[in-house]
Amino acid sequence: MGDSMVEADGAQAATGDVTEGTVLTALGQWLCATIPLPADAVMVGQVNRVAPPCGAFAIMTVAGRGRIATNRTTYGAGCRIVWMQQQVDVRVDLHGAGAGDGAGRIALLFRDPACAAFLAGYGTIAPLYAAPPRQRDFVSDAAQYEDVWQVTVSLQVNSTVTFAQDFANALNVGIFETDATFPPE
Repeated sequence: MGDSMVEADGAQAATGDVTEGTVLTALGQWLCATIPLPADAVMVGQVNRVAPPCGAFAIMTVAGRGRIATNRTTYGAGCRIVWMQQQVDVRVDLHGAGAGDGAGRIALLFRDPACAAFLAGYGTIAPLYAAPPRQRDFVSDAAQYEDVWQVTVSLQVNSTVTFAQDFANALNVGIFETDATFPPE
């Protein structure tokens, strides 16, 4: 299907305005500013096929999604807009020296108004909560123990999808004799 969604009636819709990529970009930028880490030290997990950098780094992995509320529909000029509120959980794995302190800083500052303002700059994204940091066992490919801490953050993402919608914008009303127009049988 490509980048568009198809509704049950077959009408084409544009991709939602807040995508998973938007959420990860916003969170990654916030992590760079909060930990702090250089931009190339924050990566998306699972399919990145990139060797880990030297030194401290973070890997973000979408860990779950869930609907928060029933869809809301509004109408605009020639369109129908469907709003969805969802919770997106992102696991942040911090590797290297200072990983525990970084995980603690994420848990501390994720619900701060400054974080909410930062994320709002990327669309309708807001912090919900951060789980307590946890240390993970991690052994590198060189069979060496590495310091790894994990924090799962939950965000509210309000996204919209817009569908073309036909409207009746003109109506002709008249008075006519029913029996003359529709003779009885």
